[in-house]
This record gives sequence, C-alpha cells and structure tokens, in this order.
Amino acid sequence: MKLNRPVKWTETRSENFQITIHGRDHVEYVQMAANKDGKVLGIRATVYAGLGAYISTAAPGIPTYLHGLMYCGPYTIDSAYCESIGVMTNTAPTDAYRGAGRPEATFLIERLMDMVAKELKLDPVEFRRKNLIPKFENHTVATGVIYDSGDYVPALDKAMAMAGYDNFRKEQAEARANGKYLGIGVTTYTEMCGLGPSQVAGAIGFQGGLWESAIIRVTPTGKVQAMIGSSPHGQGAETTLAQIIGDELGFPVDDIEIVHGDTNETPMGWGTYGSRTTPVTGAALAKASRKLKEKARVMAAH
Repeated sequence: MKLNRPVKWTETRSENFQITIHGRDHVEYVQMAANKDGKVLGIRATVYAGLGAYISTAAPGIPTYLHGLMYCGPYTIDSAYCESIGVMTNTAPTDAYRGAGRPEATFLIERLMDMVAKELKLDPVEFRRKNLIPKFENHTVATGVIYDSGDYVPALDKAMAMAGYDNFRKEQAEARANGKYLGIGVTTYTEMCGLGPSQVAGAIGFQGGLWESAIIRVTPTGKVQAMIGSSPHGQGAETTLAQIIGDELGFPVDDIEIVHGDTNETPMGWGTYGSRTTPVTGAALAKASRKLKEKARVMAAH
C-alpha cells in the first residue's frame, strides 16, 4: 500500500514448518480388554493433545470428535471411552492436517490389536477377523456413530490373498530359523469422513450441518455448466463430479463444465476438506440433476 506496487513474498520450507499449523501431537495412555477367546470387550484411552501456543480454527475438535468417535474402528467393541485433555505448548498451533485426529485413533486401536493378539498368541489377521463387524446396514457402534453399510471380512480375505499372507508367514518362520527377520504389517480400519449435514457437525459449531449447494444449467448449445460451492484443490474432483452429472442426465462428461472458486458465479459452500467433496458436493449435484430432469420432462411434454 505504501509503494502503490504489487509485492510478492514466497516463504521458505523452513519458515513454513516453523509458522504454519502442525498436524498432531498426542501422548496417549491406552488400555484394551479382551477375553481368552479373542473377543475384544472394550477400549479406553486418556489423551494429552498438544494444541500449540494458541487455539487454531478446528484444533479442539480434532482430538475429540474426530478422534474419540473413531475408537471402535471396524470392530464389534462393546465399550469405548476417551478422555481428551488439551495442552497448550510453545509450538505452532495444531489443526486439521493430513487426517486430523483419525490417524491418531487408528494407530491407537491397531497398535492395541497387535499387542493383544500377541498376548493371546493369536495371528493378528485371525484376531482382527474374529472381531470385525459382520455384514451390516446401519450399524451403531459404542461411541454412538452410525455406520451406513459394510462387509469387512471379504475385503480382508481378498487383501490377504493378494498379499500371499499365508505363504509369507511360512517364509517368515523359515527365515527366522536361519537368523533372518522378515516382517509384514496388518491394519484394518474405517475412517469417519465426508463431513456433511449431521449432528456431529452441529456439535462442533457448524449449525445446520456442513451442507453444500450446486447450480446446474443446460445451455442452448447442449452443453452443461455446473456451479458448485466447494472448491477442489488438486484432487481431480472436477472429473468425478462431471461423471455424477453425466450418469444422472445422460450427457457425455466432455460436455460438462464444473465451475468453482468464482464468487461472482458460484453459490455458497463449506469447501473441500475431510474427504467431503465427492460425497457432499456430489450429492448436491445429484439432487440438482434430478430436479433438472423433472423440469425438462415438463418442458418436453409441453
């Protein structure tokens, strides 16, 4: 403003690490209960979550709603408890960065699953298979979260077959007998993401939920233009969203333009984060497409 000239500044990677948000800083004290048959009964944790020198935008929600609600994972765990204690430190603040609470929960659960399997002298895959939720529609876990659908055991079996797990375990035993160590890691998890209109969204301060909006126009040239409220930043969502519209309306994907990030043209939206662009913006586009079809039928009939 003083020079009446444009000024450009590009930070170094070191400056970025020092002053922008950090991803996670947890010290976790954890317990898992299981019976001798290998059935997990409960999980409990006290988490000290470093928040940095001051509270950033979503920082308190990350070690609480986005972390504690994940404690059942894909397993039939009857009881789950999380006490999360925010700790102010002298670092840059923590916030939503690469997973935001969910990786911390997954590591906690899966590390315990491995430790309990070892304690019970069970293969870690068999231990997980024994505790996976059977095929379901609308299953409520102990933390109160409702899973919409799942069939986890076939997915695990397919992954193990592709990895040649049983043969590897034999090779591993033979190698160990000769003083060589081979390892294989196993994890099964579900992720709470795709944040949209929900009670959780309201609970963390987004009243009315994290909705999305969309406007779809068919031009006189037979092309489709869709304006969306969220703004993808490199995930390639434009292609996916165009495919959703194409499936609904029967237009080739090449004839569909997705417009975002232009506040002169686009409707209000909550943005792209939490793996939500396709499920929430995509749902908005699907609904808008169906309304457009109904309008087109009336016009065509006339």
